[in-house]
Amino acid sequence: MLKIDHLETMQRNFSLDIENVTFHRGVNIILGPNGGGKSTLLKGMLGYGGSHILSREIAYHGSALGDISDIISFLPQENPRFRIRVEEYLIMTAAAGKVAEERVAEIIRRFHIGHLLGRSIEELSGGEFKRVQCAQIALEDKPIIMIDEIEQGLDLFHQHEMMKWLTREGQKKIVITTMHEAQLAMTYGDTITLLQAGRAEGPLPAAQVTSGQLSRCYNIRLTMERHRNAVSIYHSPL
Repeated sequence: MLKIDHLETMQRNFSLDIENVTFHRGVNIILGPNGGGKSTLLKGMLGYGGSHILSREIAYHGSALGDISDIISFLPQENPRFRIRVEEYLIMTAAAGKVAEERVAEIIRRFHIGHLLGRSIEELSGGEFKRVQCAQIALEDKPIIMIDEIEQGLDLFHQHEMMKWLTREGQKKIVITTMHEAQLAMTYGDTITLLQAGRAEGPLPAAQVTSGQLSRCYNIRLTMERHRNAVSIYHSPL
């Protein structure tokens, strides 16, 4: 369990103020409009933000969250690239955690990156780099995964592949990811947190989120329909 007792940040004309938000094992998705504070929330939870953080009271399994290096794997929206082959990039992570070669080979197959091993990180498309980074997170095998915009840069096939991976990880870990694709989020998420103007509603069980809540969060009239294991969301013009 990861609990935000209080997190408050202030940056120019934007403030984030979150209280009593708890994330449990499973896929916890944060939805909201651009500029609503999704990235700021993740960074604040990690302790990134320096003097912008006015208050940070976060507990992991009842103890104050201090050093996150062995607890949280974090993937931001943008990561700097440097001249290193994909194979070396992954081996660097695996060596740090003393991961067995069989495990590395399994991860390479799972993320469909075998054909990328000899290429430089600098040469990859955004989606290819995202898959390599997710493979790196899988190799780290930490109890909490945080990803800012998991679907960014991925085509439809790999969006679903990555969400299926997070679903498997969520069976034993706390997974927290921000998303823009509400339909994808409602299909795969265990909980949904709606974030607007630095204020949170939730986490809510995904099955209980209503069209009205989504409409208020995004300030647009939306209709959500559930079809067995999938969700459709569409704009309802006046």
